[in-house]
Amino acid sequence: MQLENVTAEIRPRAPWESIDLGCSLARKHIGDIWKAWAFTVLPLWLVLAVVLRNHPFVLILCIWWLKPLYDRVPLMVVSRALFGSAPSVREVVKAWPKMMFRRIWFALVLGRFSPARNLTLPVAELEGLRGAAYRQRVNLLERNGGEGATMATLAGIILEMVTAAGLVMLVMLMVPDHIATRWMEGLGEFFEHDNLSEFSDGFFWLAAGVQMFAYMVMEPFYVSAGFALYINSRTLTEGWDIELAFKRLGQRLQKLRSGAALLLVGFATAMAVPNAKAENSPYRESAEQVLADEDFTIHHRTIEVPVDDGSDDNSFFEWLADALGGSGMPGFMGMLGTILFYVILAAVIAGIIYLIVRNRHVFNASGKVGNLSEGRAKIEAVMGMDVRPESLPDDVVAAARDAWRDGDSHLALSLLYRGAIAWLVHRETLPIEESDTEGDCLRRVELVNNTEYGPYFKTLTSTWIDVAYGQKEPDGNRMIELCDRWPFDALNHSKKGRSAR
Repeated sequence: MQLENVTAEIRPRAPWESIDLGCSLARKHIGDIWKAWAFTVLPLWLVLAVVLRNHPFVLILCIWWLKPLYDRVPLMVVSRALFGSAPSVREVVKAWPKMMFRRIWFALVLGRFSPARNLTLPVAELEGLRGAAYRQRVNLLERNGGEGATMATLAGIILEMVTAAGLVMLVMLMVPDHIATRWMEGLGEFFEHDNLSEFSDGFFWLAAGVQMFAYMVMEPFYVSAGFALYINSRTLTEGWDIELAFKRLGQRLQKLRSGAALLLVGFATAMAVPNAKAENSPYRESAEQVLADEDFTIHHRTIEVPVDDGSDDNSFFEWLADALGGSGMPGFMGMLGTILFYVILAAVIAGIIYLIVRNRHVFNASGKVGNLSEGRAKIEAVMGMDVRPESLPDDVVAAARDAWRDGDSHLALSLLYRGAIAWLVHRETLPIEESDTEGDCLRRVELVNNTEYGPYFKTLTSTWIDVAYGQKEPDGNRMIELCDRWPFDALNHSKKGRSAR
């Protein structure tokens, strides 16, 4: 993966901004995606239609169930397009058999109902990870993109329904009125039946065709949105934007060095042969070319911000009211509006429940955290650091002071940080997870709102990050302060009072 060949700006983005980037990427390469789709997914649908020709309802279920296999086609196109050029149809068709059967059991069984399927797909397809490495990678990427991927999944389901309904409405508007009336009556009867055997095979074949069309239109955008969330999560985790900035800076410096060399050569030649204008002209032209480079150009940009006068605030609601209760097929439009309302309501409720479950620790800000953590298994490591009480010295502060006097600031801060985490996990029963980062641990501590150890842990965390990742030596006064202000009791239950200072 060559970052310097990327065709979009790599920088940290908010989840919905990443989704917008993915949709733009899919829109730009939708022609390549649909051509590849026509030679891979459509033949698969044709085979399924022939095999299940006497069971159209089963065909609908199979087309829906195999969606994870279709997603691999647009992913191959947009991933190649972002880091170079889109693959040809021949390349996609050649890779399709292997792509379709690779890890098919996991895709169609274990991972079929994952709400973040579009985010985790690149981990399996592009990185080729399996087993524990795959789960670890997914857990890491979901910290910065899991919620966005879930929201994209819910939005994708809604948009697929809207696309299907839009196709039906478009066809109804194009056929004669008496045919459209019969079709609307048939759709009204659809909601009165509760037995699938009462519907004709023709109805199921029509539903399957609408389903295929909706998938072909919306699935590339859903997959590309998840791929953009994956890229953004890796950017935040691995600092891709910083790496690209250094590479571009190096290229600019190289160009500046080349330009300076040309200027020096021209100047030296002009001084040695002042009357040789013909000989100096090539160097003068070279210097002018260097100075004309974009790096020496001052760019001016004017941004105009439109002012909203509030005149169109109610236009959307008036349009919605006309659509749901206005003239022209009021009964059908009202029924369609009711269906979409309940679908959107169900999606919103599902999203709220997901966010509550994922962030359930937020609602434990008052009182002891241990009330919700009773019976919870104590973790033994956080970020790879052993936080078991028996792994720490009896007197954490004294050991940290000794390490500091010996010149090992990393060990000194590590002892204090591990000791604080161990106390919070095993004595305060704070719901810290093994996969939590320093920022996650700090947020969990701040939610408890304890004025005794909250500010101390914030200072300890920032100092530890500077030493562990920034390779910065802590200030001597800061280290003495951290040891003197140590607010945690001894982890060893046989000891009384606080640890020695």
